[in-house]
Amino acid sequence: MTSSSTTHAVDPTLKPDRGRRDPVRGVFSLGRWGGIPVAAHWTGLFTLVLFAEILATSVLPSARPGSATIGYWLVGLVTAAVFLFTLLVHEFAHALTARRNGVGVKGITLWMLGGVTEFDGDAPSPRADGLMAGAGPAASLGVGALSALLGWWVGTSTLIGAALGWLGLISVLLAVFNLLPGAPLDGGRILRAVLWARSGDRARAEESAGRAGRVVGFVLVGLGLLEFSLGAVAGLWLALIGWFVINGATVERRHAAVAGLASLRAVDAMTPAADVVPDWWTLEQFFTRATGRGDGQDTLALVDFGGAATGALSIRDVDRVPVLQRDDTRLHDLVRARHGAPLLVARDTALVAVAAGLRACGGIAVVIDDDRHPIGTISSSDLARAARTHADRTDATPGTPVTAQ
Repeated sequence: MTSSSTTHAVDPTLKPDRGRRDPVRGVFSLGRWGGIPVAAHWTGLFTLVLFAEILATSVLPSARPGSATIGYWLVGLVTAAVFLFTLLVHEFAHALTARRNGVGVKGITLWMLGGVTEFDGDAPSPRADGLMAGAGPAASLGVGALSALLGWWVGTSTLIGAALGWLGLISVLLAVFNLLPGAPLDGGRILRAVLWARSGDRARAEESAGRAGRVVGFVLVGLGLLEFSLGAVAGLWLALIGWFVINGATVERRHAAVAGLASLRAVDAMTPAADVVPDWWTLEQFFTRATGRGDGQDTLALVDFGGAATGALSIRDVDRVPVLQRDDTRLHDLVRARHGAPLLVARDTALVAVAAGLRACGGIAVVIDDDRHPIGTISSSDLARAARTHADRTDATPGTPVTAQ
């Protein structure tokens, strides 16, 4: 099981209305708990049934043989449900600590592999970041200790005592697992806080925690597949968790890259428009008349009769059109078919805003001047280059303005 948090992926499924279901994402709202929207994904039922089955058919019969099957299943179901509730306790520890440090909480969602707390903004300091991350594992350790104590008090010779002992053990294991040093696990957040405190660069710290998370994820996948190859079906569960960690770490690195662009403008990352092409041309006219094609220009800025920008295409977009269709396909039709509405931005537009809209518009933005004439284009590779250049310049001469052209 895992716990993770996010400040950048807005999840519209966290509805405040009790009992309402999101038909698209399969998320059920559980209402607002202490003012925080709480939801559960349908895959959480799979976890409930899985843990109940493990308890009823393996853990409890091994610990206390001789009881009735119905008793094993009843105690197993209740214990599995209590375990899911302890995951909420873990997430609420994150949420309440965030609030105490001035960070809003958008909601909590339980799903098959654990829980996710969505924050409304970033931690204001490395200390707050570390406290927010560490609160969840600390809560799980507390739950583990309390469960073990109650199990001892009830009596370890009873089914309930055995169930409480299992709950204590699994809660401690959950805390230890989440302290592995890689995002999006809590240990990755703590690592980010430490690196942030040392370097003063949150984006760089987040990128490093993301890299560490990918390593952790691949190790978990490898261990899980090895375990499965040796006959343990539970290895697939470990591999699935590893896959989740890898994907979460990739998102962290992408977010860090975007955060690193915060001080840059569109003009800092654009590739100058060395040549522009009339958007009314057919592809056949383009291949016959265009100059500069093949000179290293990966994107084409298109203009209308008045010279105003109307969009952009990549050379790859153009080359993909079959030869027999080139005489009947105009460039502006290809733009609409490939990318929809063009993304036109002023030279002083924040690069973070450009990055946010780039994917929805085909991965290319056109930078325009005050007269709407194209002066450059921005692609995903331009963003990556700008982020690398910015990081290198910042390391060499902190505070120096960067132009990544």
